[in-house]
Amino acid sequence: METRNNTRPHLPQHPGTILKLELRERGIRQKAFAEEIGMRPSHLSALLNGYRNISPQVAAKIEAVLQIPAHVWLNLQNNYNLDMLRPCEVVDGYTPQRPPTFVLAEPSKDEQGLWDLAFRAGQKDAMNRMSHKLKEMGFSKEQISEITTLPIA
Repeated sequence: METRNNTRPHLPQHPGTILKLELRERGIRQKAFAEEIGMRPSHLSALLNGYRNISPQVAAKIEAVLQIPAHVWLNLQNNYNLDMLRPCEVVDGYTPQRPPTFVLAEPSKDEQGLWDLAFRAGQKDAMNRMSHKLKEMGFSKEQISEITTLPIA
């Protein structure tokens, strides 16, 4: 007996799309939300339309306003990034259309080293700020350690 799965292939969803739906569901205007998280409305619009990624700093700001944990947004972003790396499969004649991607020139070794250093410094700074905020909220050192070491996958 032949079994056939009639589901369509998974089309990666940018976390900005999910954030846009969340804002709409809560009745929050994009411009007001941008001001509340300290982001230019044009940058928020680009994020909501999949042209910008959610960074740890932005995820923390979203968490502060919407009470949705930052690690959720970062997991969504990482899963989206991984899905975009996978080859697009054709199933039953259906080829999902992916959003446009931008290709940047390959950085030189010196530029890559500086980029890596800045990225690690940004991660450390974001983690320190998040730890400080959690401490202000009354979390214990053990709880903070557990939260800040959650795997992002």
